[in-house]
Amino acid sequence: RGRAKPVSFEMSSARGLSSASATAARAVPAGNPYGPVIDSVKVFGAINLLGLGISLATGSHAHLDLLGTGAFAAAALLTRGPDLRSRVSAGIVALWSVRLAAFLFFRALKLGHDARLDEVLSTASGAVGFWLISFVWGVVTALPHTLGAGAENGRRPPLGLAAGAGLLLFALGMYWEVGADLQKWFFKQDPLNRGRPCTTGLWSYSQHPNYFGNLCIWCGIFVLNFAPLAAAGKVPLLLGALSPLFLAGLFYGQASGAITNSVELATQKYAGDSAYDQYVKKVPLIFPRPF
Repeated sequence: RGRAKPVSFEMSSARGLSSASATAARAVPAGNPYGPVIDSVKVFGAINLLGLGISLATGSHAHLDLLGTGAFAAAALLTRGPDLRSRVSAGIVALWSVRLAAFLFFRALKLGHDARLDEVLSTASGAVGFWLISFVWGVVTALPHTLGAGAENGRRPPLGLAAGAGLLLFALGMYWEVGADLQKWFFKQDPLNRGRPCTTGLWSYSQHPNYFGNLCIWCGIFVLNFAPLAAAGKVPLLLGALSPLFLAGLFYGQASGAITNSVELATQKYAGDSAYDQYVKKVPLIFPRPF
């Protein structure tokens, strides 16, 4: 009996403390849902500033994609949320980023420079503009992941069919992007193909199959994160959808020559090649026809 009262008092105290803790926890405001986006701005900003400094100091092209594309891996891993969906999202963004950055860095070391960027990077203002666009590209493209990572714990549904569809779309995109990169690289390494455009394999279905693959990749990442984005509200969902829409506009501008001189360079390079003229007329610019 002598011990009954102290035990009862301790249990009562514990329940009181537990209740107080729960009340305090509910009183603490939820974390900033845009926190991961802000963190990604810092990551992309720091890495692109580094890239700008190297460009201004050396004029080199070798680091452009190593830093500009590689920044996605750092941003994704540093902003991942606590749940499985967000960790998977971070993992596939990092996988895409590291693969593409490594390939483009290897290509830059072999080729030495990118003729499409010679004029742009020849001036300080051009270099600033290039790295500013790279920064915006990074922050906007990563929005499906960073906004999904910022969703509150109560708005993180478990993985379901939509997430599976997103991963399948990502895998399809990787197939097209990696396949297109490798096919064109090996085509160009064959001396028999010197001076000829790559129009075989995936390049026979699209003039820019790597762009199509990249669009599938980021549409897949958006679909993977659709549930937490939709649960978070219309604004996060619409902002997340900016990623594939922004990329579609960017790729069309590049492929059509509206924002780069790539079409002009290709026309000059293959002038007089009737087979190339027919290829441009018949093969879709980005989106392949059903096959």
